[in-house]
Amino acid sequence: MFNPDFIFITISLAALIGIAFWMQIPRASIPLGIIYMAFILLNMDSLDTQQGNDIILISDKKTNQSSKRKIDNLSKKHLLISEIIKPQPLIFDSGRTNKSLIIDEKTVDVPQVESVQNIKDTDEKKDENSLELRDIQICKSIENRIPVGTALTFNNNVDTLYCYTRIKNTGIKQGVVHVWYYNNKMMNKINYNIKKSNIYRSWTRKTNFLNQVGQWRVEILDSKGRMIGSKKFKIIKAS
Repeated sequence: MFNPDFIFITISLAALIGIAFWMQIPRASIPLGIIYMAFILLNMDSLDTQQGNDIILISDKKTNQSSKRKIDNLSKKHLLISEIIKPQPLIFDSGRTNKSLIIDEKTVDVPQVESVQNIKDTDEKKDENSLELRDIQICKSIENRIPVGTALTFNNNVDTLYCYTRIKNTGIKQGVVHVWYYNNKMMNKINYNIKKSNIYRSWTRKTNFLNQVGQWRVEILDSKGRMIGSKKFKIIKAS
């Protein structure tokens, strides 16, 4: 007769195989089948042992000793098979959720994080080099944001002169400086800010040239004091 454990294990394994097919992972039935075959081998040994025990009850002493040796050999074989065949744990994936990725810590590349200071320095360098002087004119007036009366020589009776500039700023809002020089002597220094723009039009002015005949120039500086452009002009005495 079959051992009740044998019947229970058979039904359980059959149910697990049925669940594997229902969950659409038929490959899981392979290790189940291997475990079931191992169990059959082990159970056959136990059945043989049980039949040997029945023979011991009706046999004489010599048969009894022979059967005991047979049982000992079968027990050793049972232990040997148990050590060789070790069931592996089963992992079921229903396919309804994303598979978890197991990553070896040794193979993970840790990205190098750039320090905040380095990022700040890089941004500052970009901002510093983002100004480009596209045009500079010395003129008598500005109308509709357009220079009027542009020249390089003016009479000293002129009331006001303007330094008109067009600057390209690809960075953030930053400062610009117009410095007016008369015979290499600084006369005016005017600061203002320009925002990000492909062409940012701006201008500064200087008055009263009556007693300042000679060479003039206007230098355009960025917020760090670096010159990005300049323009020379002359004031002459009116005839």
